[in-house]
Amino acid sequence: MMHMVTGKKFHNLSVLTSVLLLASVEIKKKNLFYNNWRFNKKTKSLLVAVIIFGILLSVFAFLPRGNQATSDRQNLFDSSTPTPDPTDSTTDISTPTVGPEKTQNPTPKVTPTLTPKPKPPGLIESAQAMNSTFWQKVAETAWKYYAPGVGLDVKTGLPWGSTGSPYITDWDIGVYIQAVIDASKLNLTQPTGDWGFNSRIDKVLEFLETRELNNYSYPFWFYQATDAKVWHQNSDKATDPVDVVDTGRLFVALNNLRNYDSNFTARINNFVYNQQGNRSNYAAIVPSLISEGNASTSIYSYIICSGFASFWPSTLGNLTTKILDNIYSPANGNVTINGVVVPKSAITTDVLLTAVFDTNTTDSRLNTLMNQVYLAHEAYYTQTGKFRAFGEGPQLTSEWQWEWVVLPDGSCWAALAADYKGIELPPMIYTKVAIGFLALYNTTFSRDLCVNLERHNSEPIFGFRVGVDEQGHQLDGFSSLTNGLILGAALYSVQNSL
Repeated sequence: MMHMVTGKKFHNLSVLTSVLLLASVEIKKKNLFYNNWRFNKKTKSLLVAVIIFGILLSVFAFLPRGNQATSDRQNLFDSSTPTPDPTDSTTDISTPTVGPEKTQNPTPKVTPTLTPKPKPPGLIESAQAMNSTFWQKVAETAWKYYAPGVGLDVKTGLPWGSTGSPYITDWDIGVYIQAVIDASKLNLTQPTGDWGFNSRIDKVLEFLETRELNNYSYPFWFYQATDAKVWHQNSDKATDPVDVVDTGRLFVALNNLRNYDSNFTARINNFVYNQQGNRSNYAAIVPSLISEGNASTSIYSYIICSGFASFWPSTLGNLTTKILDNIYSPANGNVTINGVVVPKSAITTDVLLTAVFDTNTTDSRLNTLMNQVYLAHEAYYTQTGKFRAFGEGPQLTSEWQWEWVVLPDGSCWAALAADYKGIELPPMIYTKVAIGFLALYNTTFSRDLCVNLERHNSEPIFGFRVGVDEQGHQLDGFSSLTNGLILGAALYSVQNSL
Protein backbone atom coordinates (compact mmCIF):
# COMPACT_ATOMS: atom_id res chain seq x y z
CA MET A 1 0.00 0.00 0.00
CA MET A 2 4.98 4.83 -1.80
CA HIS A 3 5.89 8.39 -4.55
CA MET A 4 3.71 9.00 -7.18
CA VAL A 5 4.91 5.61 -6.95
CA THR A 6 2.61 3.85 -5.10
CA GLY A 7 1.10 2.87 -3.22
CA LYS A 8 1.25 3.88 -0.74
CA LYS A 9 4.23 4.11 2.59
CA PHE A 10 5.41 3.97 6.05
CA HIS A 11 6.69 1.49 6.77
CA ASN A 12 16.48 -3.84 17.21
CA LEU A 13 16.30 -6.40 18.28
CA SER A 14 17.19 -6.13 21.95
CA VAL A 15 15.34 -7.63 24.87
CA LEU A 16 11.85 -8.66 23.80
CA THR A 17 10.14 -7.14 26.82
CA SER A 18 11.75 -3.75 26.28
CA VAL A 19 10.87 -3.70 22.60
CA LEU A 20 7.25 -4.58 23.14
CA LEU A 21 6.75 -2.17 26.02
CA LEU A 22 8.39 0.78 24.29
CA ALA A 23 6.54 0.13 21.07
CA SER A 24 3.14 -0.34 22.66
CA VAL A 25 3.52 2.78 24.80
CA GLU A 26 4.44 4.85 21.75
CA ILE A 27 1.56 3.44 19.72
CA LYS A 28 -0.96 4.11 22.48
CA LYS A 29 0.41 7.61 22.93
CA LYS A 30 -0.11 8.40 19.26
CA ASN A 31 -3.31 6.33 19.04
CA LEU A 32 -2.24 4.92 15.70
CA PHE A 33 -3.13 1.25 15.68
CA TYR A 34 -4.27 -0.26 12.40
CA ASN A 35 -7.86 0.33 13.43
CA ASN A 36 -7.12 4.02 13.50
CA TRP A 37 -5.40 5.07 10.29
CA ARG A 38 -2.66 4.64 7.72
CA PHE A 39 0.83 5.06 9.11
CA ASN A 40 4.14 6.50 8.15
CA LYS A 41 7.17 4.27 8.31
CA LYS A 42 8.14 5.26 11.84
CA THR A 43 4.73 4.47 13.22
CA LYS A 44 4.31 1.34 11.18
CA SER A 45 7.71 0.19 12.36
CA LEU A 46 6.41 0.33 15.92
CA LEU A 47 3.15 -1.33 15.01
CA VAL A 48 4.56 -4.17 12.99
CA ALA A 49 7.13 -4.76 15.70
CA VAL A 50 4.32 -5.34 18.18
CA ILE A 51 2.49 -7.62 15.76
CA ILE A 52 5.34 -9.86 14.68
CA PHE A 53 8.30 -9.57 17.03
CA GLY A 54 6.82 -12.14 19.36
CA ILE A 55 6.73 -14.58 16.45
CA LEU A 56 10.00 -13.71 14.81
CA LEU A 57 12.32 -12.79 17.67
CA SER A 58 13.68 -16.24 18.22
CA VAL A 59 14.58 -16.46 14.55
CA PHE A 60 15.98 -12.97 14.07
CA ALA A 61 17.53 -12.14 17.45
CA PHE A 62 21.04 -12.68 16.19
CA LEU A 63 20.66 -10.35 13.20
CA PRO A 64 22.08 -6.81 13.16
CA ARG A 65 19.93 -3.81 13.94
CA GLY A 66 18.80 -1.56 11.12
CA ASN A 67 18.37 2.18 10.99
CA GLN A 68 15.00 3.75 11.60
CA ALA A 69 13.10 4.41 8.40
CA THR A 70 12.39 8.10 8.21
CA SER A 71 11.51 8.57 4.57
CA ASP A 72 8.33 7.86 2.67
CA ARG A 73 6.75 8.19 -0.71
CA GLN A 74 7.50 11.87 -0.85
CA ASN A 75 11.20 11.01 -1.08
CA LEU A 76 10.55 9.29 -4.36
CA PHE A 77 10.22 12.72 -5.94
CA ASP A 78 13.76 13.54 -4.85
CA SER A 79 15.64 15.46 -7.50
CA SER A 80 18.31 12.76 -7.52
CA THR A 81 15.84 10.27 -9.00
CA PRO A 82 17.46 8.68 -12.04
CA THR A 83 15.68 9.09 -15.35
CA PRO A 84 15.76 6.68 -18.26
CA ASP A 85 18.26 7.26 -21.01
CA PRO A 86 16.30 8.08 -24.19
CA THR A 87 19.27 6.86 -26.24
CA ASP A 88 19.24 3.41 -24.64
CA SER A 89 19.26 0.92 -27.49
CA THR A 90 17.07 -1.51 -25.55
CA THR A 91 14.14 0.91 -25.47
CA ASP A 92 11.07 -0.24 -27.36
CA ILE A 93 10.46 2.40 -30.00
CA SER A 94 7.11 1.01 -31.08
CA THR A 95 5.48 3.05 -28.30
CA PRO A 96 6.40 6.37 -26.66
CA THR A 97 9.71 5.70 -24.95
CA VAL A 98 10.12 8.72 -22.70
CA GLY A 99 7.19 10.67 -21.35
CA PRO A 100 7.77 14.37 -20.80
CA GLU A 101 8.17 13.96 -17.04
CA LYS A 102 10.93 11.39 -17.48
CA THR A 103 13.34 13.93 -18.88
CA GLN A 104 12.69 16.50 -16.18
CA ASN A 105 13.09 16.83 -12.46
CA PRO A 106 10.61 14.29 -11.07
CA THR A 107 9.43 16.73 -8.38
CA PRO A 108 5.72 17.40 -9.01
CA LYS A 109 5.12 20.55 -10.98
CA VAL A 110 2.29 22.96 -10.30
CA THR A 111 0.42 24.33 -13.26
CA PRO A 112 -1.23 27.53 -11.89
CA THR A 113 -4.44 27.53 -13.89
CA LEU A 114 -7.15 28.58 -11.46
CA THR A 115 -9.38 29.34 -14.43
CA PRO A 116 -9.03 26.56 -16.99
CA LYS A 117 -8.11 27.61 -20.48
CA PRO A 118 -10.82 27.05 -23.07
CA LYS A 119 -10.37 23.75 -24.84
CA PRO A 120 -12.56 21.21 -26.59
CA PRO A 121 -14.62 18.98 -24.30
CA GLY A 122 -12.68 15.95 -23.11
CA LEU A 123 -13.65 12.29 -23.06
CA ILE A 124 -15.98 12.60 -20.08
CA GLU A 125 -17.54 15.96 -20.89
CA SER A 126 -18.26 14.98 -24.48
CA ALA A 127 -19.79 11.60 -23.62
CA GLN A 128 -23.46 11.28 -24.51
CA ALA A 129 -23.96 8.34 -22.17
CA MET A 130 -21.99 6.58 -19.45
CA ASN A 131 -22.38 3.23 -21.19
CA SER A 132 -20.00 0.34 -21.84
CA THR A 133 -18.63 2.05 -24.97
CA PHE A 134 -17.69 5.10 -22.93
CA TRP A 135 -16.09 3.03 -20.18
CA GLN A 136 -14.10 1.06 -22.73
CA LYS A 137 -12.60 4.37 -23.87
CA VAL A 138 -11.82 5.29 -20.28
CA ALA A 139 -10.03 1.97 -19.87
CA GLU A 140 -8.08 2.49 -23.10
CA THR A 141 -6.91 5.87 -21.81
CA ALA A 142 -5.83 4.45 -18.46
CA TRP A 143 -4.03 1.52 -20.13
CA LYS A 144 -1.79 3.98 -22.01
CA TYR A 145 0.19 4.40 -18.80
CA TYR A 146 1.29 0.75 -18.92
CA ALA A 147 2.75 0.96 -22.42
CA PRO A 148 6.40 -0.17 -22.55
CA GLY A 149 8.60 2.88 -22.15
CA VAL A 150 5.87 4.97 -20.49
CA GLY A 151 4.91 3.40 -17.16
CA LEU A 152 6.44 0.00 -17.85
CA ASP A 153 10.18 -0.54 -17.89
CA VAL A 154 11.27 -2.09 -21.17
CA LYS A 155 14.24 -3.90 -19.62
CA THR A 156 12.58 -5.59 -16.65
CA GLY A 157 8.87 -5.53 -17.46
CA LEU A 158 8.24 -3.94 -14.06
CA PRO A 159 5.98 -0.91 -13.62
CA TRP A 160 7.21 2.51 -12.67
CA GLY A 161 5.25 3.99 -9.78
CA SER A 162 4.93 7.17 -11.81
CA THR A 163 6.50 8.87 -14.79
CA GLY A 164 9.71 10.11 -13.25
CA SER A 165 9.87 7.68 -10.32
CA PRO A 166 11.19 4.21 -11.21
CA TYR A 167 10.64 2.74 -7.75
CA ILE A 168 8.15 0.13 -6.65
CA THR A 169 6.86 -1.60 -3.55
CA ASP A 170 4.71 -4.67 -3.14
CA TRP A 171 1.66 -2.40 -3.18
CA ASP A 172 2.73 -1.18 -6.62
CA ILE A 173 3.26 -4.72 -7.85
CA GLY A 174 -0.24 -5.63 -6.68
CA VAL A 175 -1.71 -2.63 -8.48
CA TYR A 176 0.07 -3.58 -11.69
CA ILE A 177 -0.95 -7.25 -11.58
CA GLN A 178 -4.56 -6.20 -11.07
CA ALA A 179 -4.28 -3.69 -13.93
CA VAL A 180 -3.05 -6.42 -16.29
CA ILE A 181 -5.93 -8.69 -15.26
CA ASP A 182 -8.45 -5.91 -15.79
CA ALA A 183 -6.93 -4.97 -19.14
CA SER A 184 -7.14 -8.59 -20.28
CA LYS A 185 -10.79 -8.79 -19.30
CA LEU A 186 -11.40 -5.60 -21.29
CA ASN A 187 -9.51 -7.01 -24.32
CA LEU A 188 -6.89 -4.28 -24.11
CA THR A 189 -4.08 -6.81 -24.22
CA GLN A 190 -3.77 -10.10 -26.07
CA PRO A 191 -2.84 -13.39 -24.35
CA THR A 192 0.42 -13.78 -26.25
CA GLY A 193 3.09 -11.54 -27.73
CA ASP A 194 6.04 -9.64 -26.30
CA TRP A 195 3.82 -7.41 -24.16
CA GLY A 196 0.74 -9.57 -24.00
CA PHE A 197 -0.93 -10.82 -20.82
CA ASN A 198 1.21 -13.94 -20.41
CA SER A 199 4.47 -12.10 -21.01
CA ARG A 200 3.65 -9.29 -18.61
CA ILE A 201 2.60 -11.65 -15.83
CA ASP A 202 5.58 -13.94 -16.41
CA LYS A 203 8.01 -11.03 -15.93
CA VAL A 204 6.36 -9.95 -12.69
CA LEU A 205 6.19 -13.46 -11.26
CA GLU A 206 9.82 -14.07 -12.16
CA PHE A 207 10.69 -10.95 -10.20
CA LEU A 208 8.72 -12.18 -7.19
CA GLU A 209 10.32 -15.62 -7.46
CA THR A 210 13.91 -14.41 -7.67
CA ARG A 211 14.22 -10.94 -6.12
CA GLU A 212 16.73 -10.31 -3.38
CA LEU A 213 15.31 -10.67 0.13
CA ASN A 214 16.43 -8.95 3.31
CA ASN A 215 18.23 -10.54 6.25
CA TYR A 216 14.89 -11.73 7.57
CA SER A 217 14.10 -13.46 4.26
CA TYR A 218 11.31 -11.00 3.51
CA PRO A 219 11.09 -8.52 0.64
CA PHE A 220 12.80 -5.18 0.95
CA TRP A 221 10.56 -2.15 1.12
CA PHE A 222 11.62 -0.64 -2.21
CA TYR A 223 12.97 -1.99 -5.48
CA GLN A 224 14.13 -0.30 -8.66
CA ALA A 225 11.98 -1.00 -11.67
CA THR A 226 14.91 -0.25 -14.00
CA ASP A 227 17.01 -3.25 -12.92
CA ALA A 228 14.79 -5.17 -10.44
CA LYS A 229 17.37 -4.58 -7.71
CA VAL A 230 16.86 -3.27 -4.20
CA TRP A 231 16.64 0.47 -3.78
CA HIS A 232 18.93 0.51 -0.78
CA GLN A 233 18.77 4.27 -0.26
CA ASN A 234 15.33 3.89 1.34
CA SER A 235 15.05 0.19 2.03
CA ASP A 236 18.07 0.13 4.33
CA LYS A 237 16.36 2.60 6.66
CA ALA A 238 13.50 0.23 7.43
CA THR A 239 13.56 -1.63 10.72
CA ASP A 240 10.56 -3.88 10.11
CA PRO A 241 11.22 -7.41 8.84
CA VAL A 242 8.21 -7.20 6.50
CA ASP A 243 5.74 -4.65 5.16
CA VAL A 244 2.45 -6.28 6.10
CA VAL A 245 0.24 -3.62 4.54
CA ASP A 246 1.77 -3.83 1.09
CA THR A 247 1.94 -7.62 1.28
CA GLY A 248 -1.81 -7.74 1.87
CA ARG A 249 -2.48 -5.64 -1.24
CA LEU A 250 -0.16 -7.85 -3.28
CA PHE A 251 -1.93 -10.98 -2.07
CA VAL A 252 -5.32 -9.59 -3.14
CA ALA A 253 -4.01 -9.26 -6.69
CA LEU A 254 -2.20 -12.61 -6.69
CA ASN A 255 -5.36 -14.38 -5.59
CA ASN A 256 -7.32 -12.65 -8.34
CA LEU A 257 -4.64 -13.72 -10.82
CA ARG A 258 -4.79 -17.40 -9.94
CA ASN A 259 -8.61 -17.24 -10.06
CA TYR A 260 -8.45 -15.62 -13.50
CA ASP A 261 -5.79 -17.88 -14.99
CA SER A 262 -5.08 -21.13 -13.16
CA ASN A 263 -1.94 -21.66 -15.25
CA PHE A 264 -0.15 -19.37 -12.81
CA THR A 265 -1.52 -20.96 -9.62
CA ALA A 266 1.42 -23.29 -8.96
CA ARG A 267 3.98 -20.51 -9.33
CA ILE A 268 2.02 -18.17 -7.06
CA ASN A 269 1.48 -20.80 -4.38
CA ASN A 270 5.14 -21.77 -4.49
CA PHE A 271 6.49 -18.42 -3.29
CA VAL A 272 3.50 -17.40 -1.14
CA TYR A 273 3.64 -20.67 0.81
CA ASN A 274 7.43 -20.90 0.49
CA GLN A 275 7.18 -24.44 -0.82
CA GLN A 276 10.81 -24.56 -1.93
CA GLY A 277 12.14 -22.96 1.24
CA ASN A 278 13.87 -20.14 -0.63
CA ARG A 279 11.29 -17.39 -0.26
CA SER A 280 9.44 -15.72 2.65
CA ASN A 281 7.76 -17.41 5.59
CA TYR A 282 4.52 -15.46 5.38
CA ALA A 283 2.76 -18.12 7.46
CA ALA A 284 4.63 -16.80 10.49
CA ILE A 285 2.65 -13.55 10.22
CA VAL A 286 -0.78 -15.17 10.05
CA PRO A 287 -1.43 -15.65 13.81
CA SER A 288 -0.79 -11.98 14.54
CA LEU A 289 -3.40 -10.90 12.00
CA ILE A 290 -6.17 -12.55 13.98
CA SER A 291 -5.93 -10.12 16.88
CA GLU A 292 -5.48 -7.25 14.41
CA GLY A 293 -8.62 -8.07 12.46
CA ASN A 294 -10.69 -8.69 15.56
CA ALA A 295 -10.04 -5.15 16.83
CA SER A 296 -9.77 -3.06 13.67
CA THR A 297 -12.05 -0.46 12.11
CA SER A 298 -9.63 0.46 9.30
CA ILE A 299 -10.10 0.01 5.58
CA TYR A 300 -6.36 -0.74 5.37
CA SER A 301 -6.83 -3.66 7.75
CA TYR A 302 -9.65 -4.83 5.52
CA ILE A 303 -7.27 -4.98 2.54
CA ILE A 304 -4.52 -6.69 4.57
CA CYS A 305 -6.81 -9.35 5.99
CA SER A 306 -8.58 -9.91 2.68
CA GLY A 307 -5.27 -10.58 0.97
CA PHE A 308 -3.90 -12.94 3.61
CA ALA A 309 -7.26 -14.68 4.07
CA SER A 310 -7.33 -15.61 0.39
CA PHE A 311 -4.28 -17.83 1.02
CA TRP A 312 -5.09 -18.89 4.60
CA PRO A 313 -8.90 -19.09 4.51
CA SER A 314 -9.37 -21.60 7.30
CA THR A 315 -7.52 -19.38 9.76
CA LEU A 316 -8.36 -15.87 8.55
CA GLY A 317 -11.51 -16.35 6.51
CA ASN A 318 -13.84 -14.47 8.85
CA LEU A 319 -11.64 -11.44 9.54
CA THR A 320 -13.03 -9.10 6.90
CA THR A 321 -16.51 -9.80 8.24
CA LYS A 322 -15.25 -9.04 11.74
CA ILE A 323 -13.75 -5.72 10.62
CA LEU A 324 -17.09 -4.65 9.15
CA ASP A 325 -18.76 -5.84 12.37
CA ASN A 326 -16.44 -3.53 14.26
CA ILE A 327 -17.05 -0.59 11.93
CA TYR A 328 -20.82 -0.90 12.25
CA SER A 329 -20.89 -1.84 15.93
CA PRO A 330 -23.12 0.49 18.00
CA ALA A 331 -20.25 0.72 20.47
CA ASN A 332 -18.09 2.21 17.73
CA GLY A 333 -20.42 5.13 17.14
CA ASN A 334 -21.04 7.42 14.20
CA VAL A 335 -20.16 10.91 13.08
CA THR A 336 -22.22 13.23 10.91
CA ILE A 337 -20.27 14.64 7.97
CA ASN A 338 -22.07 17.45 6.19
CA GLY A 339 -25.35 15.87 7.21
CA VAL A 340 -24.35 12.32 6.24
CA VAL A 341 -23.98 9.73 9.00
CA VAL A 342 -20.74 7.75 8.70
CA PRO A 343 -19.36 5.20 11.19
CA LYS A 344 -16.27 6.27 13.13
CA SER A 345 -13.53 4.35 11.36
CA ALA A 346 -10.35 4.94 9.35
CA ILE A 347 -11.37 5.61 5.75
CA THR A 348 -9.45 7.02 2.83
CA THR A 349 -11.50 6.73 -0.32
CA ASP A 350 -9.17 5.20 -2.88
CA VAL A 351 -8.39 2.26 -0.60
CA LEU A 352 -12.12 1.78 -0.04
CA LEU A 353 -12.60 1.80 -3.82
CA THR A 354 -9.86 -0.82 -4.12
CA ALA A 355 -11.72 -3.00 -1.64
CA VAL A 356 -14.96 -2.66 -3.60
CA PHE A 357 -13.42 -3.33 -7.02
CA ASP A 358 -10.84 -6.00 -6.18
CA THR A 359 -11.76 -8.06 -3.11
CA ASN A 360 -14.85 -9.78 -4.53
CA THR A 361 -16.70 -9.40 -1.25
CA THR A 362 -20.27 -10.54 -0.85
CA ASP A 363 -20.82 -8.46 2.30
CA SER A 364 -23.20 -5.65 1.37
CA ARG A 365 -21.91 -3.51 4.23
CA LEU A 366 -18.77 -2.69 2.25
CA ASN A 367 -20.95 -1.17 -0.47
CA THR A 368 -22.99 0.61 2.19
CA LEU A 369 -19.83 2.16 3.60
CA MET A 370 -18.75 3.16 0.10
CA ASN A 371 -22.10 4.83 -0.47
CA GLN A 372 -21.90 6.74 2.82
CA VAL A 373 -18.45 8.05 1.94
CA TYR A 374 -19.63 9.06 -1.53
CA LEU A 375 -22.67 10.87 -0.12
CA ALA A 376 -20.43 12.80 2.28
CA HIS A 377 -18.48 14.10 -0.73
CA GLU A 378 -21.64 15.06 -2.55
CA ALA A 379 -23.08 16.77 0.53
CA TYR A 380 -19.87 18.75 0.98
CA TYR A 381 -20.21 20.07 -2.57
CA THR A 382 -23.91 20.85 -2.10
CA GLN A 383 -23.17 22.88 1.02
CA THR A 384 -19.96 24.62 -0.05
CA GLY A 385 -19.97 24.64 -3.84
CA LYS A 386 -16.47 23.11 -3.77
CA PHE A 387 -15.53 19.80 -5.33
CA ARG A 388 -13.76 17.23 -3.18
CA ALA A 389 -12.32 13.76 -3.87
CA PHE A 390 -10.28 12.63 -0.89
CA GLY A 391 -7.66 9.94 -1.27
CA GLU A 392 -4.03 9.01 -0.68
CA GLY A 393 -1.29 10.42 -2.86
CA PRO A 394 1.11 13.23 -3.67
CA GLN A 395 0.35 16.88 -3.14
CA LEU A 396 1.80 20.05 -4.55
CA THR A 397 4.80 20.31 -2.23
CA SER A 398 5.85 16.78 -3.31
CA GLU A 399 5.01 15.27 0.09
CA TRP A 400 2.81 12.21 0.33
CA GLN A 401 -0.46 12.77 2.15
CA TRP A 402 -3.41 10.85 3.50
CA GLU A 403 -6.76 12.56 3.08
CA TRP A 404 -9.05 10.94 5.61
CA VAL A 405 -12.79 11.26 5.15
CA VAL A 406 -13.19 10.06 8.72
CA LEU A 407 -10.99 8.86 11.56
CA PRO A 408 -11.88 6.69 14.55
CA ASP A 409 -11.97 9.67 16.91
CA GLY A 410 -14.69 11.28 14.80
CA SER A 411 -12.41 13.70 12.95
CA CYS A 412 -13.41 14.24 9.36
CA TRP A 413 -11.91 15.79 6.22
CA ALA A 414 -8.42 15.47 7.70
CA ALA A 415 -5.45 15.79 5.33
CA LEU A 416 -2.34 14.57 7.14
CA ALA A 417 1.31 14.31 6.21
CA ALA A 418 3.61 11.48 7.23
CA ASP A 419 4.44 13.27 10.50
CA TYR A 420 0.72 13.38 11.43
CA LYS A 421 0.61 17.15 10.97
CA GLY A 422 -2.18 18.69 8.99
CA ILE A 423 -1.52 19.74 5.41
CA GLU A 424 -1.75 23.52 5.19
CA LEU A 425 -2.25 23.51 1.42
CA PRO A 426 -5.68 23.05 -0.14
CA PRO A 427 -6.63 19.36 -0.35
CA MET A 428 -6.05 17.46 -3.55
CA ILE A 429 -8.89 16.31 -5.78
CA TYR A 430 -7.71 12.92 -6.98
CA THR A 431 -8.76 11.78 -10.44
CA LYS A 432 -8.84 8.10 -9.43
CA VAL A 433 -11.42 8.83 -6.72
CA ALA A 434 -13.58 11.00 -8.96
CA ILE A 435 -13.73 8.40 -11.73
CA GLY A 436 -14.35 5.71 -9.13
CA PHE A 437 -17.41 7.65 -7.96
CA LEU A 438 -18.61 8.01 -11.56
CA ALA A 439 -18.25 4.27 -12.14
CA LEU A 440 -20.22 3.37 -9.04
CA TYR A 441 -22.99 5.96 -9.06
CA ASN A 442 -23.15 7.85 -12.38
CA THR A 443 -24.74 10.88 -10.71
CA THR A 444 -24.77 14.50 -11.77
CA PHE A 445 -22.31 15.30 -8.99
CA SER A 446 -19.85 12.55 -9.96
CA ARG A 447 -19.94 13.57 -13.62
CA ASP A 448 -19.50 17.27 -12.80
CA LEU A 449 -16.61 16.37 -10.51
CA CYS A 450 -14.87 14.48 -13.33
CA VAL A 451 -15.55 17.25 -15.85
CA ASN A 452 -14.06 19.80 -13.46
CA LEU A 453 -10.88 17.72 -13.27
CA GLU A 454 -10.86 17.22 -17.02
CA ARG A 455 -11.04 20.97 -17.62
CA HIS A 456 -8.22 21.77 -15.20
CA ASN A 457 -5.92 18.92 -16.25
CA SER A 458 -3.78 18.76 -19.35
CA GLU A 459 -4.44 16.12 -21.98
CA PRO A 460 -4.26 12.47 -20.80
CA ILE A 461 -1.54 11.53 -23.24
CA PHE A 462 -0.01 8.82 -21.07
CA GLY A 463 -3.10 7.89 -19.08
CA PHE A 464 -5.10 10.00 -16.66
CA ARG A 465 -3.28 12.64 -14.64
CA VAL A 466 -3.14 12.53 -10.86
CA GLY A 467 -5.40 15.48 -10.17
CA VAL A 468 -5.64 19.11 -9.07
CA ASP A 469 -5.93 20.85 -5.74
CA GLU A 470 -9.18 22.41 -4.61
CA GLN A 471 -8.06 25.76 -6.02
CA GLY A 472 -7.51 24.31 -9.48
CA HIS A 473 -3.72 23.92 -9.51
CA GLN A 474 -2.70 20.88 -11.53
CA LEU A 475 -0.30 18.28 -10.22
CA ASP A 476 1.51 17.20 -13.36
CA GLY A 477 2.40 13.63 -14.03
CA PHE A 478 0.91 10.18 -14.50
CA SER A 479 0.93 7.37 -11.96
CA SER A 480 0.20 3.69 -11.69
CA LEU A 481 -1.98 4.18 -8.63
CA THR A 482 -4.17 6.55 -10.60
CA ASN A 483 -4.52 4.53 -13.77
CA GLY A 484 -4.64 1.13 -12.10
CA LEU A 485 -7.64 2.14 -10.00
CA ILE A 486 -9.35 3.72 -13.01
CA LEU A 487 -8.97 0.47 -14.96
CA GLY A 488 -10.74 -1.28 -12.10
CA ALA A 489 -13.51 1.31 -12.18
CA ALA A 490 -13.94 0.94 -15.93
CA LEU A 491 -14.11 -2.86 -15.71
CA TYR A 492 -16.67 -2.62 -12.92
CA SER A 493 -18.87 -0.39 -15.06
CA VAL A 494 -18.55 -2.51 -18.20
CA GLN A 495 -19.41 -5.66 -16.26
CA ASN A 496 -22.38 -3.99 -14.61
CA SER A 497 -23.63 -2.47 -17.89
CA LEU A 498 -23.67 1.09 -16.59
